Amino acid sequence: GDKIKQTGAVITSDLKVSQILFSKKNLRSILFNLVSNAIKYRSEDTPVVTIQTLRVGEFTALTVQDNGTGIAEGDIDKIFHKYHRLQTDHEGQGIGLYLAKKIIDAAGGNIRVESALGTGSKFVIYFPVAGLQ
Repeated sequence: GDKIKQTGAVITSDLKVSQILFSKKNLRSILFNLVSNAIKYRSEDTPVVTIQTLRVGEFTALTVQDNGTGIAEGDIDKIFHKYHRLQTDHEGQGIGLYLAKKIIDAAGGNIRVESALGTGSKFVIYFPVAGLQ
């Protein structure tokens, strides 16, 4: 909350799906992790984070998109490794995305990232829709 105020971050949402069948506590911590990363790795511009939910086939997709510094193509796979941080000048334990991926995978879901340096990042989490597994 404080970082959002300090940076003047703008967070918008477009929720086409109102319910996600997933642990509320885990979903909250994953969302917090993605939003705080978006603010932590911001570019010079005011951080803008867009959160969306939509139905994609047999999944509900939750997307978190930012206008931050982005991730180099060669580093995208590394961000889900335990204790890995791309930028060592930021505080954090580097387990956020690793744990998020483990929790999501265990629930039958999937997390992907689309990013390039200088263009921001878009994380997409796919949650199975109940009854369709």
